[in-house]
Amino acid sequence: MDLYFVYSSGGGAGDWNGINRVFSNSMPENFKKNLLIKFGDIFFNHRSNGSILRPRAWRDVDNARKWLIQKTGDDFLMNSPNLIMDVGTTKIVSFITHNHPDFTDIQIINEFDRIIEEESILEKYAEIINNSSISNAVTFDIPNLFKVRTQQGNVNRNLFSTNAAKQRMIDLAAKYANHTYRLTGEDPDKLLTIISAEWSNQDIDRYLELLDYVPTKLGIGALTNFPNAQFEDMLRRLDEHLVFDRYSKVHFLGSGGIEKSNMIIGTLGNQRNFSVDVTTPFNRGIDGNTSGTSQSGYYDYQNKRLHRITPENIEHIMSLHQNFNNERKYFTNEEMREILNSILQHQNRNSSLETYNNRAKLIIHNFDVYQFNIE
Repeated sequence: MDLYFVYSSGGGAGDWNGINRVFSNSMPENFKKNLLIKFGDIFFNHRSNGSILRPRAWRDVDNARKWLIQKTGDDFLMNSPNLIMDVGTTKIVSFITHNHPDFTDIQIINEFDRIIEEESILEKYAEIINNSSISNAVTFDIPNLFKVRTQQGNVNRNLFSTNAAKQRMIDLAAKYANHTYRLTGEDPDKLLTIISAEWSNQDIDRYLELLDYVPTKLGIGALTNFPNAQFEDMLRRLDEHLVFDRYSKVHFLGSGGIEKSNMIIGTLGNQRNFSVDVTTPFNRGIDGNTSGTSQSGYYDYQNKRLHRITPENIEHIMSLHQNFNNERKYFTNEEMREILNSILQHQNRNSSLETYNNRAKLIIHNFDVYQFNIE
C-alpha cells in the first residue's frame, strides 16, 4: 500500500511555505511520486472571505503541475506519475455554514449545488485534470464536516444525519461524477470515483446505477467518521460488496493515524492497488507554537509512538533516532539533531525561516515513519 504525501503550502498546514522551500532538496522521491494535492487549496478561499473563489488563481492557473513547480521549484513534478487531485470541497461546506449558520441540511446541500453550477467549478476542475495530465482525480461530493473544529471550538458538526440529506447528496455525487466524466473525455481511468464509507450497500448500488460509466478506480471517503471498533467491519462490508480486487486503484482518503492505516492492511491485506493519505503527520509536526505552550511531535520508527519535543525530552528522542540503525531512516542523526534544536528555538519565541524549514522537515520525517509502518 502506498502512502501519499498531502501537499499544502502557505499558512496553516503549509507552515508558511516551509514545505515549498525544502521540497526540492528534502522531499523523498517516493513522496514526489505519490503526492496528493487539493483543487480547493489552489482555488477556494478561507470561509471568512466574501467569495469562495480566489480570483487571481481562478484566472491565471490552468495547470496544477506548473502551479506546483512554481511553488516548489522542483521540475520532477512535471512528470510525477501518480499525482492525485482531491477536491477540497470541505472549504465550500465550511464557507456556506459560516455565512449561513441557520441553514438546514437540505439548504446547505442546495447552496453547495448552486455554487458548483453558477461558478462553473466542475468545468474548471476538468480543465485542470486535462491540462495537468492527471489520471487520479477524485470526483466531487459534499463532505460532512464531521468532527471539524470551528473557531468557536465546536466539534459536533455532523450536518447531514437525515436520510433525505444523504439521498440528495448521493444524487449530486453521481451528477458531479457524470459531468466530470464527460468533460474529461469519457475515460473512467482518469477518475477516482468517490464512495462514502457511510453509505449502505443499497445506497452504493443506487449511486452506481446513476453513473453513466463503470468506475475502474475508487476513492473511499468519510473514513474518519468511524471509530476503531467499527472500522474493520466497515472495511469488510465494502470489500465484500464492491470487491476491491476488481479495481486498478482503491485510495482511502484521509484514513486517520498509523493505527487505522495498519487496520486496512490487517483487515484486507497489503494490496498493490491500495493507497492511503493521512494528515496526522502534518498536524503533529506543526503543533508547536512560538510561546512554548504547545509542542510539535516526533514519531519514532520502531514503536510508532508520538514524542513531544521539549528540552527535557530531546535527548530521549535523539536516542530513539540513533538506535534505529536501519538504512530506511531518512534523516541522519546529525540532520535530526539540527531539526530538533531548531524546533526548540521556534517554541522559545525565536522563530525564523530556518525554524519553519525544519518544522517542514519534521513533517517529512513523520510521513516517512508512517510509510515505513505500512510497507
